[in-house]
Amino acid sequence: FQEAKGHIHQGRHESMQESMLRGANSGEFSPERKAEALEMARSKYSNHDLAQAKEDEDRAIDIARDMYETFITFPECVEQLFERCLNIINRDLEDLGLSTVEVVVHEKRNINQEGYNKVVIITNELADQVKGRNGEGIVSYPFPWDDTQTGSRMLGVDGKWDCRELSPTDCCNMIKQSVPNKDTRGNSIECHIFVPFGGIGNPRRTDRVFVNLSPDGRVHEPPVIT
Repeated sequence: FQEAKGHIHQGRHESMQESMLRGANSGEFSPERKAEALEMARSKYSNHDLAQAKEDEDRAIDIARDMYETFITFPECVEQLFERCLNIINRDLEDLGLSTVEVVVHEKRNINQEGYNKVVIITNELADQVKGRNGEGIVSYPFPWDDTQTGSRMLGVDGKWDCRELSPTDCCNMIKQSVPNKDTRGNSIECHIFVPFGGIGNPRRTDRVFVNLSPDGRVHEPPVIT
C-alpha cells in the first residue's frame, strides 16, 4: 500500500508541474507571454489544497484495504434450509469470481456429541484476553450439567460466566472451580480456547466458507468466508 500511495502522489505532483510549466517553457512564447502563462498557472492552482488531496488519497487506499480485510458473509442464508443456503452461496461466489472456495459445514453441537462437556472460550486476536461471542467477555455453556452430587443444573449464572478482562486460562480456571464435580457420564467440565480467524495461530483464508448448521436443518447465522 505504501508503494501504491507513493505512485499516486508522484503522479499527482508531476501532473501539476506539467500543467504549470507546459506553456511557459514553450519556445514559441515571448517573455511577456511566458510570464502571463506562469501567472495563469499559479492562479489556477492557488486554491488547490495539496495536503487535503493527499489525505483524500490516503483515505481511499485505507478504505480499499478495509474492504479487503472485511469478512464476506451471506446474510440471505439466515433461516434458510441448507440446500437453499448452498445455492445462495454458490451464486454469490460466482458473482464475486471465487470459484475454488471450499464449503465447510459445522453442525451445531448437542449434548450427545463428543466434546459436549467443553466450554468454548472465545479470545481476542492476541489470544491474551477473553472476548466472548458478542465482544462483552461473556462465556456461555448451553447444556444442563447432570452433576453426580447435586443433580441436573445450569452452570454459572443461567449458563454464563463473566470473564471480562480475564485471560483465557484464568477464565477456564474460574469455570472449573464453579463445577467441581463430574457428571453422571464420568466427565469433568473442560475448556476449548478459540482464537478468532485472523488471530494468533489461526490465520485468515479466502478459500473456505463456514456454514453453521442447526439440528433443524436450517442456517441461523450468516455463513462467512474466512
